[in-house]
Amino acid sequence: MTEGRAIYLDNAATTPPLPACVAAMGRAQRELFGNPSSAHSFGPPARRALDDAREFLRGTLGAARVVFTSGGSEADYLGIVGSAAARSPGRVLMAASDHPALLQCAALLGRYRNHVTVLPVTTSGDIAPEVLFEAMGQDVRTVALMYGHNELGTLCQLRDLVEIVRRTAPQAHVHVDLVQTYGKLPFDLDEFDVDSVAVSGHKFHGPRGAGFLALSSTAEIAPLQLAGGQEGGLRGGTENVAGAIGLAVAAEHALTHQAGVEAHTGAACERMFARLQTAVPGAERLGHATRRLPHILSMRLPGVVGQTLALRCDARGVAFSTGSACHGTHEDNKPDKKAAENKPAENKPAENHVLAAIGLDRTAAREVVRVSFSGLTTNDDIDEATDILAAEAERLLGSAPRANAHGVGSR
Repeated sequence: MTEGRAIYLDNAATTPPLPACVAAMGRAQRELFGNPSSAHSFGPPARRALDDAREFLRGTLGAARVVFTSGGSEADYLGIVGSAAARSPGRVLMAASDHPALLQCAALLGRYRNHVTVLPVTTSGDIAPEVLFEAMGQDVRTVALMYGHNELGTLCQLRDLVEIVRRTAPQAHVHVDLVQTYGKLPFDLDEFDVDSVAVSGHKFHGPRGAGFLALSSTAEIAPLQLAGGQEGGLRGGTENVAGAIGLAVAAEHALTHQAGVEAHTGAACERMFARLQTAVPGAERLGHATRRLPHILSMRLPGVVGQTLALRCDARGVAFSTGSACHGTHEDNKPDKKAAENKPAENKPAENHVLAAIGLDRTAAREVVRVSFSGLTTNDDIDEATDILAAEAERLLGSAPRANAHGVGSR
């Protein structure tokens, strides 16, 4: 490996911004610093740029409206809590494996006298249609779904799930977390018959701290932040013009190169996993076998503690993760003594709620790593990183207790 060279394989956590995006945002900060609501000559240019970005992004999803937010989490909050708040109190459905941005809506939903029903998931991490059907009723106000799981890569059976909602509770709002999928796979609100989707810029080489909620023509949302009444009254506060422009630039690039990046990242996942299957007997790819995002490789490597592997690979210049960057605090995610020594944990429920939801115990969960690619990942990056991961995994297997290397901690 070239001295000083670093290979970044944690693109599901965040992506490096495109130079064109950074440049466009810099120009906006210098030249379009006027408040878009100002009536004097500095206001209209900023307003036009904001409206142009909004219209472009609206068109990318076939949406009726776009509300700019601080990112995907806020867009999820507005879509889920805002839709429930616009209706009489009832139930909100979501999955046990959902991102914390969805699950942590429960406290806020309670203020509007809504009850959250958390549904069990399959071993792939998605809601089975029959489970959703059993949970439905006329008291359901909002159904939150993840189309593209951030840790497992699974694409839920969105069409089937939406059809169940429309048939059993036609007035319910369907919100989709599209954070990992936007720019990676085609999506249209009308085609999937959903009411709102959440998007985050830093997942597709756009800016951090900028995202949006896309709404259908029939979506009913109550504002959670009135302030000055901006964003059509749905999200008050002076608009982030530079962020909106950065979103549009990054989205245009992602959609223009979507097919090529999909093929490239999908091939990268297959090539790396095939190599690791040889290096680690019993290596298992998590998530659904066919319904999955092209860029996420989540896998369990029996006998190899993921945190230890990640630390050793990072020391050699290869960065990836053992799960979502949104699980707990930085302090919580530090490896404990057992992990650092590559020793097995006790067979208790997994600490990671996603891995617990799909049936992994603590030992198996600690053998999970997530590698995620982007269009900026080169073939040389992939091959070098794969060699390093395989070599370090083999070294750790050589030092692991024999019992752990032979399947202790499986589902």
